[in-house]
Amino acid sequence: IGFEVMRMLKSHKEPEDNAVYNYILKKEAEGKNKKLSKIAGLNKFLRIYYVRVMEVYQ
Repeated sequence: IGFEVMRMLKSHKEPEDNAVYNYILKKEAEGKNKKLSKIAGLNKFLRIYYVRVMEVYQ
């Protein structure tokens, strides 16, 4: 499911909160496989999500 979300993120125009989008583009520019760059973007998204959720509970 996460991979599909990253695939859709990449196929649409650049979003307002573009940290994950830019990270995917950066990994592709480094020469990583498109699938690997989307998985790296998913990992980045999960790290950001975790931090934001933990801020609520602190």
